[in-house]
Amino acid sequence: MGKIRKPRPGRAKRNEPVEDTSQEEEIPIDSKENAIQTVMDQLQAPNVEEKYCGLQTLALLIEDPSNVPQIIEQGLVKVAAPLLLDAASSVRNAAAGMLRNMSAVSMEICDSMVDQDAMTPLTCYFHEHTETWTPDSSSKTNTEDIDTFVQCINLLLNVCESSEIAIKYVGQTKILDILPRYLDLSVFGNYVVTAVLQCLIVVIEDNPIAMEKIKTNAERQLTILLSLEGNEPSMLLVKTLSAGVIINACSGNIASLPVDVINQIISILATTLGVDHRLACNQISSNVPLSNAAGKVEPPTGKEAQILDNQIKAILDILDAQQSAIEIITNICSCEDNDGDDNDNAQGDDSSESDEMEDDQNQCMNENCTVLAEDRLPPQVLEALISLQLFEKVWARTQVPAQNVLLILKEYEGSQLIHKKVHTLQTRSLLCINNMLSALPAEALGGVSGLYKMWTEAGKLVFTENEDNVNLSESATAVMRAALDKMKLNENGNAGDGSFFKDLRIRECLVPEIRSNLLRMLGSLALLLVTNLNETNTDTVLVQAITQFILEQAHKENDVWVLAEAVDTIIDLYSEDETDVIAAKEDLVQKLTILLPVLKLKARQQKKLPKKYKVLVSTALTNLPRFIKYKRDRVSKVSLD
Repeated sequence: MGKIRKPRPGRAKRNEPVEDTSQEEEIPIDSKENAIQTVMDQLQAPNVEEKYCGLQTLALLIEDPSNVPQIIEQGLVKVAAPLLLDAASSVRNAAAGMLRNMSAVSMEICDSMVDQDAMTPLTCYFHEHTETWTPDSSSKTNTEDIDTFVQCINLLLNVCESSEIAIKYVGQTKILDILPRYLDLSVFGNYVVTAVLQCLIVVIEDNPIAMEKIKTNAERQLTILLSLEGNEPSMLLVKTLSAGVIINACSGNIASLPVDVINQIISILATTLGVDHRLACNQISSNVPLSNAAGKVEPPTGKEAQILDNQIKAILDILDAQQSAIEIITNICSCEDNDGDDNDNAQGDDSSESDEMEDDQNQCMNENCTVLAEDRLPPQVLEALISLQLFEKVWARTQVPAQNVLLILKEYEGSQLIHKKVHTLQTRSLLCINNMLSALPAEALGGVSGLYKMWTEAGKLVFTENEDNVNLSESATAVMRAALDKMKLNENGNAGDGSFFKDLRIRECLVPEIRSNLLRMLGSLALLLVTNLNETNTDTVLVQAITQFILEQAHKENDVWVLAEAVDTIIDLYSEDETDVIAAKEDLVQKLTILLPVLKLKARQQKKLPKKYKVLVSTALTNLPRFIKYKRDRVSKVSLD
C-alpha cells in the first residue's frame, strides 16, 4: 500500500526485528569468520541443542546489520532455512525468528535470501504445518507454535514486499488457499489474524492470481472482520487491515465495490484516524520509567510491567492501524489509478456511474478542456472523504508529540518502537497529503488560506527538523509543491495577488539557518515559475509576490550573511533576460540600489563570521553592484505600456 508514483520498494517495512527473549548467554568468539564457521557446523549437527544454539548465535550476529552481508556470502541461509521444517518446535521457532529478523535488515538482503532458496522451505512449512493446525492451549508448545507461525508470516511478507520472484512463488503454491482459514478471530486471535492480514495486503497487491484466490477463499471472512463491533486499538487494526485487503483484491479500484461497502470502509478509516495518537503518546510517556542519577533505566516488574506492556501494545496497534489507513487513502487519491480500464470492473449502478464519469472526461478531452485530478476521483468516494473530514484527520497525523515526550519514549527500550513508528506515520501522512491535495477540490481544503497554512506548516518541517531526515524533508517538500500548485489553480487559474506570502514571519524564527533556507526555497519556487512565463501567465503574480517578500525580509534581516543569501537569491531569480518585464514592474533596480548600502554597512559591522559565511557576503558585495548595472541597462529598454 501507499503508492506515491514510486515502485513497490517505496513502502516502509512494518515488520521490525523482534527482540531475542532467550536467556542464552552470548558465546565468546575469536573472530567473525570463526563464529560463522562455528554456526555453520552447529546448524548441520544432528542434535537439537546444537542446532538451537547455532540459531541463537546467528540471531546475535545479525543484530549488527554489518554482519549480514558476510553471513549471506557464506551461504548460511541455505543451511538455516530448512530448519523451518525441523521436528523440534524450538528449532523451528528459533529459525523463523532469526530469518524474519534477517529479512527486516534491507530489501537487498531479502533478494539474497530468495536467491539462496529460502522460499522452498518456507513454502513447505506452510504446507506441512499449517493446513490443519489450530492453537491448542493444552499443548506445551502452543505459544511457541503460534509465534513460529507469525514469524513465518512476517518473513513471507518481507520477502514478497521486496521480490517479485517471491510473489510469483506464492502464487504457484497453496499458501493463499491456506491463509484465509487464519482469519477466524475467534479461533486464532488478534496476533495471528493481524499478521495474516498484513501479509495478504502485500502479497495480493498488483497480483491478479492472488486477487482471485482471496476473492474466492476469503470474501466471507473479510466481510465479517470489516463488520466487527468495538473500537479498541486491536479491533481498529484488524478492521483497517481488512479494508486494505478488500481494496487490493479489487485491483485497488474502490469504486468497483458496492456503495455501502465504500461508505463502511471510509467510515472505518475515519474512526481509525480519529484517535489522537499524540495524546496516547503523552499518556504513555507518564508511565514509562525514566533514567536514574546513574543514567540507567530500571524497567518495571511484575504486574506493573504487564500493564505497561499492554499500554505500549495498544499504542503500537493504533500507529499500525493509522499507517495502514493512511496508505489506503494515499492509493485512493492516487488519481492515476482511478481512471482507465479499472472502471470496467465496477458492478451494477457503480459501473454506470463510472462509465458516465469516463464519458464526461472523454467529452472534455475532445473539447480541449482540462480534466482536473479532483474530477477523476469517483463521486461517491469524494463525497465520503469530504463528509468524514479525512483530509483534516490525515493532516493531524503529520504532527508529532512534543519533543520531551519523544525523548522519553526513545530513552526507554520498551517504547523505542513507538518513537520510530510516530515518525514513520508523519512521513507517510505527508505523502498522503500530497496525493489528497491533487484529488480534492480547493474548497474542501480550506481555500487559499487553508492551502497557505499547509504550505507554511510543511515549510516548518523542512527547515526545523534534522536535515539528515531525508524522507521527511522530501515528503514535506512534496506537500509544499502540491499546495503551491493548488493555489495557482484556485479560482479557475487566478492565483490572486500572492498576499498569502505576506503573513510568513521568517523573523520569528530565531535560527538564521532556517531563515536562510526558507528564503532560498522561495527563490527556487519563483525560479521554477519563471521558466514558463509569458504575458498572460498568472505565475507572474506569484513571482512578483515572492520578490516583494524576499526584499522586505532582506531589509528587516539582522544577520548579514542571511541578507547576502537573500541578495544572491534575487540575483539568481532575475539573471535571465525573460525577467526584465517583471523587474521593471517591481522597480527592482531601484530597490536593490537602496539595499546595497545596507548590505555594505552590515558587512562592516559583522566582520567576525565563519569562513563559509564570509565568502557568501563577499560574493554578494561583489555581484550586487554588477547586477544592478546590468539589469538597469536591460530594464531601461522595457516598455510597460
